[in-house]
Amino acid sequence: MSLFQTKLKSLKNLFSLNYHKRASLFYFLKLIRVKDSVDKLAIGFACGAMVSFTPFIGFHFFLAIIFAFILRGNIVASLIGTFIGNPFTFPFIWIFIYRVGNVFFKNDQNFSLQFTFESLFNQGYEILAPMLIGSLIVSIPIWFITFFSLKFLILSFKKRKV
Repeated sequence: MSLFQTKLKSLKNLFSLNYHKRASLFYFLKLIRVKDSVDKLAIGFACGAMVSFTPFIGFHFFLAIIFAFILRGNIVASLIGTFIGNPFTFPFIWIFIYRVGNVFFKNDQNFSLQFTFESLFNQGYEILAPMLIGSLIVSIPIWFITFFSLKFLILSFKKRKV
Protein backbone atom coordinates (compact mmCIF):
# COMPACT_ATOMS: atom_id res chain seq x y z
CA MET A 1 0.00 0.00 0.00
CA SER A 2 1.45 3.35 -1.00
CA LEU A 3 1.74 6.36 1.25
CA PHE A 4 -1.02 8.12 -0.69
CA GLN A 5 -3.42 5.20 -0.20
CA THR A 6 -2.62 5.08 3.50
CA LYS A 7 -3.30 8.80 3.91
CA LEU A 8 -6.52 8.49 1.89
CA LYS A 9 -7.70 5.62 4.09
CA SER A 10 -6.96 7.55 7.29
CA LEU A 11 -8.83 10.56 5.85
CA LYS A 12 -11.86 8.37 5.11
CA ASN A 13 -11.73 7.07 8.69
CA LEU A 14 -11.72 10.64 9.98
CA PHE A 15 -15.12 11.27 8.38
CA SER A 16 -16.68 7.99 9.45
CA LEU A 17 -19.35 7.81 12.13
CA ASN A 18 -17.52 4.96 13.81
CA TYR A 19 -14.46 7.17 14.33
CA HIS A 20 -16.54 9.88 16.01
CA LYS A 21 -18.26 7.37 18.27
CA ARG A 22 -14.90 5.98 19.37
CA ALA A 23 -13.44 9.45 19.90
CA SER A 24 -16.45 10.53 21.97
CA LEU A 25 -16.20 7.40 24.11
CA PHE A 26 -12.45 7.99 24.54
CA TYR A 27 -12.94 11.55 25.81
CA PHE A 28 -15.85 10.49 28.02
CA LEU A 29 -13.68 7.82 29.65
CA LYS A 30 -10.88 10.37 30.06
CA LEU A 31 -13.35 12.65 31.78
CA ILE A 32 -14.60 9.88 34.08
CA ARG A 33 -11.05 9.12 35.21
CA VAL A 34 -10.43 12.66 36.44
CA LYS A 35 -10.45 12.59 40.23
CA ASP A 36 -13.07 15.16 41.18
CA SER A 37 -16.73 15.36 42.14
CA VAL A 38 -19.43 14.75 39.56
CA ASP A 39 -20.73 18.30 39.89
CA LYS A 40 -17.31 19.85 39.32
CA LEU A 41 -16.74 17.66 36.26
CA ALA A 42 -20.13 18.55 34.82
CA ILE A 43 -19.64 22.27 35.54
CA GLY A 44 -16.23 22.24 33.88
CA PHE A 45 -17.39 20.34 30.81
CA ALA A 46 -20.43 22.60 30.48
CA CYS A 47 -18.16 25.66 30.59
CA GLY A 48 -16.09 24.24 27.74
CA ALA A 49 -19.18 23.42 25.69
CA MET A 50 -20.65 26.86 26.36
CA VAL A 51 -17.49 28.61 25.21
CA SER A 52 -17.53 26.55 21.99
CA PHE A 53 -20.68 28.45 21.03
CA THR A 54 -18.83 31.77 20.86
CA PRO A 55 -17.11 33.14 17.76
CA PHE A 56 -13.79 33.60 19.59
CA ILE A 57 -11.88 30.77 17.95
CA GLY A 58 -8.41 31.32 19.36
CA PHE A 59 -9.61 31.93 22.89
CA HIS A 60 -11.82 28.91 23.62
CA PHE A 61 -9.32 27.20 25.93
CA PHE A 62 -8.58 30.44 27.75
CA LEU A 63 -12.26 31.33 28.18
CA ALA A 64 -13.13 27.79 29.29
CA ILE A 65 -10.47 27.95 31.99
CA ILE A 66 -11.73 31.34 33.19
CA PHE A 67 -15.38 30.24 33.37
CA ALA A 68 -14.47 26.93 35.04
CA PHE A 69 -12.39 28.80 37.60
CA ILE A 70 -15.18 31.31 38.31
CA LEU A 71 -17.85 28.59 38.66
CA ARG A 72 -15.46 26.30 40.57
CA GLY A 73 -15.60 23.58 37.96
CA ASN A 74 -12.87 21.21 36.89
CA ILE A 75 -10.43 22.90 34.53
CA VAL A 76 -9.39 19.68 32.76
CA ALA A 77 -13.06 18.90 32.13
CA SER A 78 -13.55 22.38 30.70
CA LEU A 79 -10.72 21.82 28.24
CA ILE A 80 -12.25 18.51 27.19
CA GLY A 81 -15.62 20.28 26.81
CA THR A 82 -14.19 22.65 24.23
CA PHE A 83 -13.97 19.71 21.81
CA ILE A 84 -17.71 20.20 21.24
CA GLY A 85 -16.55 22.93 18.90
CA ASN A 86 -14.39 21.37 16.20
CA PRO A 87 -13.88 21.89 12.47
CA PHE A 88 -16.92 19.74 11.74
CA THR A 89 -19.32 21.55 14.08
CA PHE A 90 -18.06 25.14 13.84
CA PRO A 91 -19.81 25.99 10.54
CA PHE A 92 -23.15 24.82 11.96
CA ILE A 93 -22.57 26.62 15.26
CA TRP A 94 -21.61 29.88 13.55
CA ILE A 95 -24.56 29.83 11.17
CA PHE A 96 -26.91 29.05 14.08
CA ILE A 97 -25.64 31.82 16.38
CA TYR A 98 -25.55 34.26 13.47
CA ARG A 99 -29.19 33.52 12.62
CA VAL A 100 -30.27 33.78 16.27
CA GLY A 101 -28.44 37.08 16.64
CA ASN A 102 -29.85 38.33 13.35
CA VAL A 103 -33.39 37.94 14.73
CA PHE A 104 -32.56 40.56 17.36
CA PHE A 105 -30.92 42.89 14.86
CA LYS A 106 -33.93 42.70 12.49
CA ASN A 107 -31.36 42.29 9.78
CA ASP A 108 -32.79 40.02 7.08
CA GLN A 109 -30.32 40.89 4.40
CA ASN A 110 -28.72 37.93 2.64
CA PHE A 111 -25.40 39.27 1.50
CA SER A 112 -22.70 37.08 0.09
CA LEU A 113 -19.51 36.83 2.04
CA GLN A 114 -16.34 37.59 0.17
CA PHE A 115 -13.14 36.54 1.83
CA THR A 116 -10.93 39.51 1.10
CA PHE A 117 -9.29 41.81 3.60
CA GLU A 118 -11.41 44.72 2.42
CA SER A 119 -14.69 42.86 2.89
CA LEU A 120 -13.66 41.62 6.33
CA PHE A 121 -12.99 45.18 7.45
CA ASN A 122 -16.17 46.54 5.83
CA GLN A 123 -18.56 43.73 6.85
CA GLY A 124 -16.88 42.67 10.09
CA TYR A 125 -19.33 44.42 12.40
CA GLU A 126 -22.34 43.26 10.36
CA ILE A 127 -21.26 39.66 10.90
CA LEU A 128 -19.67 39.76 14.35
CA ALA A 129 -22.35 41.76 16.20
CA PRO A 130 -25.19 39.29 15.45
CA MET A 131 -22.85 36.39 16.22
CA LEU A 132 -22.00 37.88 19.63
CA ILE A 133 -25.65 38.47 20.50
CA GLY A 134 -26.57 35.00 19.24
CA SER A 135 -23.78 33.37 21.21
CA LEU A 136 -24.89 35.11 24.42
CA ILE A 137 -28.43 33.84 23.89
CA VAL A 138 -27.51 30.30 22.85
CA SER A 139 -24.59 29.54 25.16
CA ILE A 140 -26.52 29.81 28.44
CA PRO A 141 -29.06 27.08 27.53
CA ILE A 142 -26.18 25.03 26.12
CA TRP A 143 -24.48 25.23 29.51
CA PHE A 144 -27.55 23.92 31.34
CA ILE A 145 -28.26 21.19 28.77
CA THR A 146 -24.66 20.01 28.86
CA PHE A 147 -24.41 20.19 32.64
CA PHE A 148 -27.49 18.09 33.34
CA SER A 149 -26.82 15.65 30.49
CA LEU A 150 -23.24 15.00 31.54
CA LYS A 151 -24.13 14.76 35.22
CA PHE A 152 -26.74 12.13 34.37
CA LEU A 153 -24.29 10.22 32.14
CA ILE A 154 -21.51 10.21 34.73
CA LEU A 155 -23.82 9.14 37.56
CA SER A 156 -25.40 6.36 35.52
CA PHE A 157 -21.99 5.19 34.32
CA LYS A 158 -20.59 5.07 37.86
CA LYS A 159 -23.73 3.37 39.20
CA ARG A 160 -23.55 0.71 36.48
CA LYS A 161 -19.84 0.18 37.00
CA VAL A 162 -20.18 -0.41 40.78
